[in-house]
Amino acid sequence: MIDIFLGPKQYIQRAGIIKEAAEYLAAFGRRPLILADDLVMALIRPELEPQMAKAGLVPSFTLFGEECSQKEVLRLMDIARQEKADLMVGTGGGKAIDTARVVAEKLKLPLITLPTSAATCSAASAVAVLYEKGVRQATVNGKGAELVLVDSAIISQAPVRLLAAGMGDALAKWYEGKPSYERTSPNDAPTQAAMNLATQVKETIFTLGLPAKESVAQKQNTTAVERIIENNILLTGLIGGLGGSKFRIAVAHALLYGLTILPQVHQNLHGEMVAFGVVVQLCLEKNEEELQKILPFFAQLGLPLTLQELGLTNLEDPLFWEGLKRTCARGSSAHNMPFPVNEEKLFQAMLEADERGKAWR
Repeated sequence: MIDIFLGPKQYIQRAGIIKEAAEYLAAFGRRPLILADDLVMALIRPELEPQMAKAGLVPSFTLFGEECSQKEVLRLMDIARQEKADLMVGTGGGKAIDTARVVAEKLKLPLITLPTSAATCSAASAVAVLYEKGVRQATVNGKGAELVLVDSAIISQAPVRLLAAGMGDALAKWYEGKPSYERTSPNDAPTQAAMNLATQVKETIFTLGLPAKESVAQKQNTTAVERIIENNILLTGLIGGLGGSKFRIAVAHALLYGLTILPQVHQNLHGEMVAFGVVVQLCLEKNEEELQKILPFFAQLGLPLTLQELGLTNLEDPLFWEGLKRTCARGSSAHNMPFPVNEEKLFQAMLEADERGKAWR
């Protein structure tokens, strides 16, 4: 049986596409609710508002409340009803887009996403992660976008840190998916396609990741940047959809979600936490070959490689150990590995990852 949640119906990536956004939105609704945080709103509203008026659209520009939570979803549902919105538009980063996705699903509205960074694959995903005060609560099936509009000119102007974090998250698809793929030996076409795509993403990032980083550091949109954006957003989103339950996240994401209980890690981007989690997982696997590849690469990308860089300085804090307990709890993706994972094994792997990371600082 195949049971998968695929992402967007249409994906358009082109420098300057935001200048045509109203034309695309008009095909799906007349009263879009456009969700963005304050920084993104300042970036997109001056561009979108005149277009909307010219196209006869009646937009509701709505500020995002900083967290994809049940409370925020309910607040936005009320606003959407009051504004008689017939279209949800999620812009910016992963949390705002995830929130727009959940609202769209609950209100049965079409969804368009307009990411302004390539830090996650949220724009092309069909799932959302709900938080409460920064702590992960649940992953829910949301709504795949009718359309993803990716303006590579905007993304190339975003901080390098965001692109690097997106590469860390994208690489995790291969590193986390491979153990469950090998353990279950699936023979269905979607899972095999997910594995092939993850391999392609890995190869592309190792080849073009550093040139793309250098281009973005100089605010240049190059072929390398375009390819990395494709990988970070589109292909990574497709992998998550195609792979379903047979090509799953593992220790890297489990550690991220477990440690969200610690306020000090909220300074880190999703992909930064996942990247360190990949190193921890490789230490658990004792995969020396991949460690020798990933450590220098992550160091060159500027991703955090030590516990201190992640804000984890007090390893005797009971809350830290509660985070490890959550990471290893029943039902956690940490148990998608082909061997048992418990708090002590995880802790030792984190210490090893930290020591190895220090060698590259």
